[in-house]
Amino acid sequence: MAESVPLVSIVVCNYNYEGYIAKAIESALAQNYPRIELIIVDDGSTDGSRDVIESYRDRAEIILKENEGQISAYNAALNIIKGEFVFFLDSDDRLLPNAATEVVAAFKSNLAAAKVHFRLRLIDSTGTPTGGTIPTHLASGPVSQIMLRQQCLYQSAPGSGNAYRVSVLRKLAPLPLDDQDKHGADFFAIYGCSLLGEAATAGNDAPLGEYRVHRKEDQQSFVLGNAAKRTNESERLKRRYARFQAWITSRLPNQVDLPTDIFEFSIEKQDYARGLFNTNSYLEGFANGSRLLPRLAKSIIRRPSTATMKLGLLLWALFILVAPRSVGLPIARFVCNPASRGQ
Repeated sequence: MAESVPLVSIVVCNYNYEGYIAKAIESALAQNYPRIELIIVDDGSTDGSRDVIESYRDRAEIILKENEGQISAYNAALNIIKGEFVFFLDSDDRLLPNAATEVVAAFKSNLAAAKVHFRLRLIDSTGTPTGGTIPTHLASGPVSQIMLRQQCLYQSAPGSGNAYRVSVLRKLAPLPLDDQDKHGADFFAIYGCSLLGEAATAGNDAPLGEYRVHRKEDQQSFVLGNAAKRTNESERLKRRYARFQAWITSRLPNQVDLPTDIFEFSIEKQDYARGLFNTNSYLEGFANGSRLLPRLAKSIIRRPSTATMKLGLLLWALFILVAPRSVGLPIARFVCNPASRGQ
């Protein structure tokens, strides 16, 4: 009976998360779905991660490799995956027990789906829920049209909140390596898959996984995410999107006409807020905000949303630009970083 059920692969990607990886692995093994393939990829950890990983050798396929970054870890796993669908689970995150069951049901209900995504509950460094979930909205359907026609990225869950149809990912593999940017594998998987199929949602708005926010100061930041928080995110997006264009052109020649530039509200709002508040004076922040506002406004206007929501976001941007910094700061943080909302 079980053999008629699609095999689901869960890939746990790890680098130096000795304190968290066992919880991630156990969450994969605790799925209430009957056919799970577990693959653990360690990307050259120097802490005690590999000792933890070795204790699961009888229940998982293990890949121990040199430190070459997250993209290379995805590629290494793609070479051996046997499942029809695959999750890539960051080793500091966790899946809830019904994640695979709900995701397979979503794939079965939409045969055109290249990927299924779902909400994630925010947890702190101890694994305690903070009270927030991400993202606020999940796009569905032929989401490539959002990128191709509206020149912006569709609204997706971050890495651990996605599952992919393996046959689609393999048409695009390998994901593009770059010595200057070894991470962001989920960016290429999320938006590359959208060019070959639809996106579907699972969980009926309930979270199916948990996303870890490591430090208390991360909840006070304008940036949600565990990557470097001091970089200009919009500039990094531009560089990453240029790689995406070159990669898609090589993998899908003459099949897709990508726009020359791309907008992403979640990134533009973070850079805007940091430009306003991470300054020495009100006037310096006002000058920075005035410079960044046109691009932020474009990202709001192009973003798939209601006219009311777009107007609200434009008014938010103008308000925090002119308001006293002590007044604008908590309002800016509330919109920019969902981790701050459970405070």
